[in-house]
Amino acid sequence: MPPRANVALDRTFAALADPTRRMLIERIGRKPHRAGDLCRGLSISRPAVSKHLRVLRDAGLVASDARGREMVYRLSPTSPGMVAARAYLERVSELWDHALQAFKAFAEQEERQ
Repeated sequence: MPPRANVALDRTFAALADPTRRMLIERIGRKPHRAGDLCRGLSISRPAVSKHLRVLRDAGLVASDARGREMVYRLSPTSPGMVAARAYLERVSELWDHALQAFKAFAEQEERQ
């Protein structure tokens, strides 16, 4: 994997490591939101939400558009970090699939003996 992809992957996983940011991604994924709207139903302040949004934006996961005085956040359609994360998870998934298949074959062989 090229070094730049590693940086994007690391930023993506670091951004998604926080449960509040994952929840924000899910909300923004359903439809674009203003930062103030994203605060509703959360036990954190608007400045805290803004900090989480900055991390997500810096990781390339969300983009923002100015609408009047406010920023509207949406998922970034061309996030290099998400492309890198998806590719990484697919590779790791294949490794797990092969390991589990080998274990199953071993267990079945032991069972027959």
